[in-house]
Amino acid sequence: MSKHPIVRALPWALVMGSALPACGGDDLARPPGACESGLLVGDLVITEIMADPPGADSGREWFEIYNASATEFDLRGLVLLHSREDSTDANVHEIGRSLTLGPDDYAVVGGLLDDEDVLAVVPYIDYGYGGDLGDMRNSAGRLVVACGDEIIDEALYNDPTPNHSRSFTGDRAPDANANDDLSLWCDSSSEIDAEGFGTPGASNDICVGTGGPVSCIDNGVLREARAPEAGDLVITEVLSDPAAAEDDSAEWFEVRVNADIDLNGLAIGKQSSFEDAEPVTGNDCVPALAGTRLVFARSADSELNGGLPNVDIEFGFSLNQSDNQVVLSYGNLLVDTFPYGSSSPGVAHNLDPDFENTDDNDDERYHCDATSTYGAGDFGTPGAPNTECEIPPPEGQCLDGESFRDIVRPQPGDLLVTEIMANPEAAGEESESEWFELRATADFDLNGLELGTEEGKPRDVVEATECLSMGAGDHVVVARETDPAINGGLPVVDATFGFALTNSNGALWIGSGGTTLDLVTWASVPAGASRSLDASITDPGANDPDEVWCEGLEPFGDGDLGTPGAENPVCGGIPTGTCLDGGRERDLVRPAVGELVITELMPNPAAVNDSEGEWFELLATANVDLNGLRFGDDPADAPSRDNSLPAGGDCISVSAGERVILARNADTMANGGLPEVVGTFSFGLVNGGGALFVGMGDEVIDDITWTGSAAGVALTLDPMAEDAVSNDDPANFCAATEPYGDGDLGSPGAQGAACGGGGGGDGMCDDGGMPRAIVAPTVGDLVITEVMPNPSAVADSSGEWFEVLVTADVDLNGLEFGDTPGAPDGTLASGGACIAVTTGQRLVFARNADAMANGGLPAVDQTFSFDLVNGGDDLFVGVDGMVLDQISWSSSSAGTSISLDPAAEDVVANDDAANFCAGVDPYGDGDLGTPGSVNPAC
Repeated sequence: MSKHPIVRALPWALVMGSALPACGGDDLARPPGACESGLLVGDLVITEIMADPPGADSGREWFEIYNASATEFDLRGLVLLHSREDSTDANVHEIGRSLTLGPDDYAVVGGLLDDEDVLAVVPYIDYGYGGDLGDMRNSAGRLVVACGDEIIDEALYNDPTPNHSRSFTGDRAPDANANDDLSLWCDSSSEIDAEGFGTPGASNDICVGTGGPVSCIDNGVLREARAPEAGDLVITEVLSDPAAAEDDSAEWFEVRVNADIDLNGLAIGKQSSFEDAEPVTGNDCVPALAGTRLVFARSADSELNGGLPNVDIEFGFSLNQSDNQVVLSYGNLLVDTFPYGSSSPGVAHNLDPDFENTDDNDDERYHCDATSTYGAGDFGTPGAPNTECEIPPPEGQCLDGESFRDIVRPQPGDLLVTEIMANPEAAGEESESEWFELRATADFDLNGLELGTEEGKPRDVVEATECLSMGAGDHVVVARETDPAINGGLPVVDATFGFALTNSNGALWIGSGGTTLDLVTWASVPAGASRSLDASITDPGANDPDEVWCEGLEPFGDGDLGTPGAENPVCGGIPTGTCLDGGRERDLVRPAVGELVITELMPNPAAVNDSEGEWFELLATANVDLNGLRFGDDPADAPSRDNSLPAGGDCISVSAGERVILARNADTMANGGLPEVVGTFSFGLVNGGGALFVGMGDEVIDDITWTGSAAGVALTLDPMAEDAVSNDDPANFCAATEPYGDGDLGSPGAQGAACGGGGGGDGMCDDGGMPRAIVAPTVGDLVITEVMPNPSAVADSSGEWFEVLVTADVDLNGLEFGDTPGAPDGTLASGGACIAVTTGQRLVFARNADAMANGGLPAVDQTFSFDLVNGGDDLFVGVDGMVLDQISWSSSSAGTSISLDPAAEDVVANDDAANFCAGVDPYGDGDLGTPGSVNPAC
């Protein structure tokens, strides 16, 4: 009902026989009907109406008037009117005494006489108009406040709820236009006393309304409410049939929050029409932060609700035990729906954590029974991450990351059988250690691949929920068992099979949908060695003749011979003379004596076990191919005892000056953090002294010996002795000084430091092949700006770090660091390649360079091995015994760095502990700090 800014005349003639005079007049001698001069339309707002109070209506009805202006008014002379909704049957009353109302204040006027009886019955009433307005109608009515002939405000009400006042929503300033909108009025929820509800003389309760509350009160301050949108809240778990406690107390559901919102106005129900929706009410903000999980329950009492760990919101309706849903809405917006089927007593419906979004939680394929108990023994994870579900993919699909996709089926020609181990000896049982290998020539999935011993008759099918994707050139190992402790020590298993491979007159069939992809047969197989397809054969139609198969030569795992998961050798054990270069066949360029030089070796790694971390480096002095290269500890041994690179297949080319690494393990996560590995070996490099050779056929290309090794330190050849003669002298090898990977010392894949000092002489370093003088830092050039002594996301021994700001272009060669000046715990190489840094760089020194283990640090520039003591310690950086910068701390907080204010980034100001404060920005796995970035101001 719109009335403003139009001013209408009151129907005084209907109730008093004549019109009342206009506003104005002296405050001490007013004519009847006069009121405070200057009172304008909208200065007063009717904000709350108690039309149907507890008990008898007469004398206990009241309504509330708010001063919306910036002026204090005396309401004496103000006219109050009550009528039917259509303005008929009007009754009026003129306020006959002084009643002062300041800005933003409320006045409550009621139906008792204006005397002491008012305070005795309804103490919150400021003025009593007696019986002048009559009893308010309990169905609908109209209230007016007027000054003379001008309506200052009017309000309608419909169907008041007994014992509850109707109040204009408290989430916005009272306004004489806005209160015409009846959707902004609601029943009060605050108790006046044991019988009635309302907020007379105070801010009103916030109405949810059709669009949700505009504002809420946050620590006493009215602020804008943050409304949820679709996707901000996801229902993730429902317990509709508790067993440990009664349903009406112990039913609950869980909601994951994906954005910072307020729950005020969020409605909970079971019907998509929202007809049964129960809104979250109250004036105080009910915030919910992104990443949290909220528990909505029938009761917050842990003695009654089955021992729920925490309840955020209570609700009043019952959850159907099966075939129903929970609905979240806000105004007319559907926020989320969670349908669920049959329930098991005491077991929650659990949404798989990989599908916690508003689309996927509608699909019951992603639901499963909870398996963890809580509280009194029911199953569920209220308020905590959910249980992983075994999710069956749709027919013909597999799980790729977090979504299903169609399986890519292999077609004829997409794969071939390349190796068969039918008669293993090293492991205990053939039934556990048989295996075969396939080579992919196209991209496809293994899911649904058919395996058998007769064409067209599958005995096994590769089944997996996840997509088992293969790329062209990949080798696939299919074995009887996945456990390397019983399968002969296979390095990898991609799929399993259950039938036996016969040692004689055997066959192996691979198919897809009944279509043959490859079929191989054999008359017999060797004992303890695989039947290996020549590496040059890449066509599934060419692996039928016996002459393209031979015995495996390279030992693996527990000692059987074969190359499971790797390129096969060319049958015959020596290069055939050709290789494939970009798919085209060409002659091999075999290395001659002196064209490969052993330049570095790691016999005794400390960061990982010897069997994982041993390696050696070769320098090529000419452009050659490594196909068929042999390597071992004794060139007199039979080739079958040595290791070798594939003799055929793709060309393994190296250029003059290139360095390659051969290692016990090619996995950088397991081998101590090596760069790319060109090939692996299975023999050991003896810590106390041994021999190593590389050769081609019966020819030795280079060999070396050593007499001992230090733990975690490679033996590196002096750059001035990088030839196949000089490296025969162990004196030309020395201990490496530069850390790599997980912290051992060496320069795998790069030239090592000179054994006598800097590159080219004392005080010199190698700058891209040219020696130059080292630019040593001086005091003020390096500033310690941040330290993490006490990580929380990972162990101290993996996650400690500190940051150094570079304020000048210098070299770090010879840099010392530790907790005791004069006794450094770490020193960078003083010679070799120049370690140049530039002004403004922030260097991260860490206990571990692996982001998967160190708490998610950005790129680590240098590792260290000493402890940063949580309860207080010193830290310095220096060069040649001179301290360049030093800081100290007396305590630290778990998971929080000690961060220098950017305004104090110099070597004097960082001596003052007051210039440091706790890090506040999360990084990596969740600890707080800014490694490698500018710190926030303290």
